[in-house]
Order: sequence, then C-alpha cells, then structure tokens
Amino acid sequence: MESGDDQVEALVTKPGEYVDKFAKSKHGKNIGSWAFIIGFVIAVIAGLIAGIQVVSPGFMAGTDIVGASTGILVIIGVIVGLVNVSGKESVSFLIAAIAITVAPTGFSAMATATSIVGVGTGLSVIASFLTKLSGAIAVFVAPAAIIVALKLLYSTGRQA
Repeated sequence: MESGDDQVEALVTKPGEYVDKFAKSKHGKNIGSWAFIIGFVIAVIAGLIAGIQVVSPGFMAGTDIVGASTGILVIIGVIVGLVNVSGKESVSFLIAAIAITVAPTGFSAMATATSIVGVGTGLSVIASFLTKLSGAIAVFVAPAAIIVALKLLYSTGRQA
C-alpha cells in the first residue's frame, strides 16, 4: 500500500468509525429507536391521510401531505440507516425494505387493472388507498435502505 493510500483510507474510515461508536452507545441506540418510531408514525399518518383523500376527495382538499412530509421522512430515514441497522441485521433489513418499496407499485397496478377491467370501484379504491399508505412508508424506508446498502457494500469491499 502506498503512503497516499493510507491517508485516503483514514479519511474514508474515520467518519464511519465515529458513526459506529455513536450507534453502539446508549445515547445512539435511544436516538435510533425514537427516530424509527417517529418516522414510522409520521409515514403511517401521512399515508392514511393520503389514502383517505383518495377515498374521499373533499378531505383536506389541496393538501399534499406525503409531499409535505417527504423531507422529514427522508432525514429520519437516513438517521435510521446510520444508527439503527448493524452489520448482522443488514441483509434482513434490506430484504424487508425491498418488499416495502415495491409494494406501492403492486397496489398501483392492481388499482389500474381493476379500474380498466371494471371489476369494481371498491377494489380499485382500496388498492389506491394501499398505494398511498405503502408509498408513504416507502419514502421513509428507502433512504435507510440506501444507507444500509452502502455500508454493507463498503464493508464487503474492504474485506475483499
């Protein structure tokens, strides 16, 4: 390894070491737990309101609640990805995150298909409601998944 490589290695790994130490501390675990709970609650509330707006268009008309909460959910998702998920649970978290981020697409396709085929407005409305709800949760989970995936790729690359 050349002398410049050591400096680059130190520059890249130092911040990660600080984050890991913080995440393992009692204070870090506390913040991570609360960040997850708060983010999940905000995502569910935003998703429920957006879903209700689909079912009842007059409800909070002109309010894009998911759009308004996106910034907060992304920031909290990044915190969760940095602090909450450790190496041993990374793969399980990423599998769950994939399922959550793909769910809105499936519900949206179901809503479209039921409205085209004319199976029933009820099923189409339920699918649209679930699209909005799962979409808001995906906005919260996706940034955490990206952080966890990058951490996992980095640690895997370092071991090679």
